[in-house]
Amino acid sequence: MGRKSAEPSVLSMILCIALLLLVFVGFVHAQTITSGVKPGMVFEYDVSSYWSSSEPTYDTVPKEILIFNYTTYVEVRISNVNSTHVTTATPWYFNDGTSILERGEVNLYTGDGHDFVAIIAANLSTGDLIHPSGNDGLRVLDTTTRNYGSSSRATNHVRIIGEDTAGGYKGTRDLYFDKATGILVEQKDTTEYTTYPVSTSQVTWKLTAVTGVDNWVISKSTQTLPIILAAIAIAAIIAASIMIYKKKMTTYKTTN
Repeated sequence: MGRKSAEPSVLSMILCIALLLLVFVGFVHAQTITSGVKPGMVFEYDVSSYWSSSEPTYDTVPKEILIFNYTTYVEVRISNVNSTHVTTATPWYFNDGTSILERGEVNLYTGDGHDFVAIIAANLSTGDLIHPSGNDGLRVLDTTTRNYGSSSRATNHVRIIGEDTAGGYKGTRDLYFDKATGILVEQKDTTEYTTYPVSTSQVTWKLTAVTGVDNWVISKSTQTLPIILAAIAIAAIIAASIMIYKKKMTTYKTTN
């Protein structure tokens, strides 16, 4: 009799535990993320590049690297924000006085998007997935305090390592995002080529001005746009280089 009366109790306990697990799993999947940027915010970046080769007979800098030395600065203007997406307008200003405008978007849950996608959710912590519904598996590596303009800002660090054995290169991308807004504040891409021409390249982005963010002031005292000759030819090289650079970076295989 005692064993018979105990069986329903054990079964009930198992069912209760299973129900609690289902509730917990549902809670995890239902977690929401929030955007820290708003329409009207503007973020300005200085970009630069470096390239060197150990090949004595090769001194041609790749176009996708050279573009950054033609660039005076890049603006990222937040156009629209909803529960999942941020859309941007991103003008690139070049040393010859010309500019081009790109329009981009990013899904904060998946990381999918185009053009400027370096925006993640606000208030993520170390260990959090930056795209909880995405496939990249990228997490906040660490959170530190860094100085940008007039403020010391909590900053989330994300690292992507990519390798293409057949193509002969290995790349590391370190990204730093302002924790409160989720906007990129610094980025450094380093790529080492092991096939001809053996070389190393580096591209950096750094936030230099902010507009529309409460209690955060970064401003550049002057902006100079020196005019140089051959503007049409340089603009064509720049446009082609942007496409080459983006195509190359999207081939990175991410590792955790």
